[in-house]
Amino acid sequence: MTDTADSRTTPADITASVLASFEGCGDERLRELMQALARHLHAFATEVGLTQREWEEAVRVLTATGHITDERRQEFILWSDSLGLSMLVDALANPLPAGATESTVLGPFYVPGSPAREYGESMAAEAAGTPAWVHGRVTGVDGSPVAGAELDVWQNGDDQLYAVQRPEAPEDHLRGRYTTRDDGSYAFLAVRPVPYPIPYDGPVGAMLEATGRHPWRPAHIHMIVRAPGYKSVTTHIFDRESEYLDSDAVFAVKPSLLRDFIPHAADDPDTPAGVQGEWVSVENDIVLAPGED
Repeated sequence: MTDTADSRTTPADITASVLASFEGCGDERLRELMQALARHLHAFATEVGLTQREWEEAVRVLTATGHITDERRQEFILWSDSLGLSMLVDALANPLPAGATESTVLGPFYVPGSPAREYGESMAAEAAGTPAWVHGRVTGVDGSPVAGAELDVWQNGDDQLYAVQRPEAPEDHLRGRYTTRDDGSYAFLAVRPVPYPIPYDGPVGAMLEATGRHPWRPAHIHMIVRAPGYKSVTTHIFDRESEYLDSDAVFAVKPSLLRDFIPHAADDPDTPAGVQGEWVSVENDIVLAPGED
């Protein structure tokens, strides 16, 4: 064959061949996803002039991500969070009516099956920081109370760790499921959260260091709120006084989720049962959008 410019395979030819290879996919949505993925990956490589050495390093990083991931640690979720993809997918998936509580990332430390707890019961199986009385109401966007809603709650302690990160920690430490009363009210005893770094001893941490970013998240409490007839919402309670609110490593801060943690003295007459010493309280109402998951 004659080696001419017209006969040589170009980068555009390669992309076209890859896109064409998915034409036979019978699942229309899967075909759309795979073709778009290939199109954008090829466009990225072309835009930056990706080198062979850079691509080999990317493969090494992906391999290391798989090796460090286990039942207690999900490095792929950390990649998604730290690149803002988790928040973008969440925003695309959860358009909300005016007044509904905004959603945010699930994070890598959620564990399903937390114990059911009574109104006002503590989540702490051991000392974990300044006690925090968290209370509020769950309502619909019309203001009507939502009775029987479930609040699935989890958080870190003053050691900056979630229980799932500590093999020696009691299994149900700092997590629990609470149910709203007839008037939509709920309350539970947590601890005041503290800022903490996402795990940075792996590939994601190496990326953050190399790019001049920090791994810190501002202080927050997680919750998923579920109720029949309403869309579930995965959200946070952020401490308005926390550091890193303007530079959250996973881009999850939304102004509507900032709350005031109000300090109380040990002799405050409203001190919750079982609390000794100083404590804080935070009011956090949840507004659910109608619909089904």
